[in-house]
Amino acid sequence: MAYTIGNAIIYTGDEIIEDGYISFDDRVISTGKMDDLKSKVNYDAHGMLLMPAWVNAHTHIYSALARGMNIYFNPKTFTQILDQLWWKLDRNLGQAEIEASAYAAAADLIHSGVSTIFDHHSSQNFIKGSLAILKKVIVDTAGMRGIFCHETSDRDGTQIESIEENIDFYKLNRSGTVAGMMGLHASFTLSDTTLREVSKVCDGKIPIHIHVAEGIEDEVYSINDYGLRVIERLDKHGLTIPNSIYAHCIHVDESEAEMIGKSKGFIANATQSNMNNAVGIADIGMLSKRAKVVIGDDGFGFSPPFDLRITPLGQKIAKNSPTAFSTSDLKSLIDNTFELASNHLNLKFGKIKTEYVADLMVIDYRSPTPVSKENFWDHIFFGIGSPVRSLFINGKPVMIDGEIKTFDEDEVKKESRRIARILWNKVK
Repeated sequence: MAYTIGNAIIYTGDEIIEDGYISFDDRVISTGKMDDLKSKVNYDAHGMLLMPAWVNAHTHIYSALARGMNIYFNPKTFTQILDQLWWKLDRNLGQAEIEASAYAAAADLIHSGVSTIFDHHSSQNFIKGSLAILKKVIVDTAGMRGIFCHETSDRDGTQIESIEENIDFYKLNRSGTVAGMMGLHASFTLSDTTLREVSKVCDGKIPIHIHVAEGIEDEVYSINDYGLRVIERLDKHGLTIPNSIYAHCIHVDESEAEMIGKSKGFIANATQSNMNNAVGIADIGMLSKRAKVVIGDDGFGFSPPFDLRITPLGQKIAKNSPTAFSTSDLKSLIDNTFELASNHLNLKFGKIKTEYVADLMVIDYRSPTPVSKENFWDHIFFGIGSPVRSLFINGKPVMIDGEIKTFDEDEVKKESRRIARILWNKVK
């Protein structure tokens, strides 16, 4: 039975419909002006903005319980950041911690209007079954869509187990709500032996999800030890596979970006995280001329609005130019991110049109100035702080008027605080 939202300002991806309605089940059925609506309204938007829900192209759900954690931390390099914080954390994650992280992240993602995530998971001492836990919480319970993988790395001697977890999950989960990828940490923690094994099981068909040149050490290691830049090394092993995600790419050169583009891969940018780690700001202008750039958050905050604003600001600062990155450039990144989700889940994302998925958010943005298709992304950039009031995923109400409907947010956060205290004591 169709569900109808009325009295909204609707951004369809192509145009603005003022005083509009949308009817949908799991897909968009119709849109139009309220004057033309013949059926009843199930949800009155009262003039709020309705648009496609966000897709997050690179995140780390397992980082959710690290917020506020106090441990020794005095890094001088990016590798030391990993060693002093994230590698300590992921070695101490078990079933309870993974589940609590997933619920905590899901709550934040839903409140931010995210329907779909590409998650890059790491729990080096609890690998088998870890992705199933994420699916159970994020997809089966929270009602979101997820593309999951486990971080394969040689650093703890668990690389074969990680490869098997990725392959098993990929084979068992291929639908419109969930899918898998081959997760890899980064070139500098992966031997040729491991890359050969990954290449064999992927067979040029299973996309990889890997960190690339996030810190300069990644490129230096690859050049010094293998005589190749990072993407050249991956290509040598047959791992530049279509629809793969190469996260960060801050220190890649033009030839590497060309290789990603020619292989139909995607570069996931996460400016906010990169600035926090002081590893640099990717040259999106250079990258975008050669490959498709998408937006993720690297587990920093789970809130696309922050990344949508900091991305243009970072480019302007890096280029020392107020015109280095426009809101139309921002739209291109968002469109690419929807395309990435479409490719992995075999559905149409990113527009409010017939046959597109009914992944929709209602934002409490009541503009003080006119909104048009020409200036919509300026409104997003300058007014994005407005809260998401309601979220529909696959046509189902996941959040209505600020209240999550698929799980008890108060209870899961109470439990996540309990688990976090135990985890912090273990990490110390």
